[in-house]
Amino acid sequence: MLRHPTRWFLAAALLVGAVAVSQTNPSITFQSPSQNWNVFASSNPLPFGKTAAINYSADRLTQCRGDINATTPGWSIYGYYQVNGGPVQSFWVAGFKSDPSAPAPSIPLNTRGDLAIWFQNTNRWGCSAYDSNFGNNFHFNVQ
Repeated sequence: MLRHPTRWFLAAALLVGAVAVSQTNPSITFQSPSQNWNVFASSNPLPFGKTAAINYSADRLTQCRGDINATTPGWSIYGYYQVNGGPVQSFWVAGFKSDPSAPAPSIPLNTRGDLAIWFQNTNRWGCSAYDSNFGNNFHFNVQ
């Protein structure tokens, strides 16, 4: 007979909850101007070996907008990232999507170290604008 079955149940529930939290995918959020331009990661450091979902408010980068035939965006926002100064990779964020099967914005966290992220909005008429923390890319630690 167990003397304190409630304690064992609580301990097991805490362990299961901790495992569930450690298995969730991380995210990096870039909030809109109405949310004070906040930028934050779901964890610090970001967990190596996972994939970080990118939650980007397109309201952060409103320059270079315009539509084609009033229905199709003539602009696109792409995110760019670089780990430890290595090669630059990109992903679609908002606007015109040249590849309809492109996945939701995310970054694989396959390398430990410094993750730099920035965003660019371009349009078909040659306009280009950046969201990069006043000229400095956004940086996150991957461990």
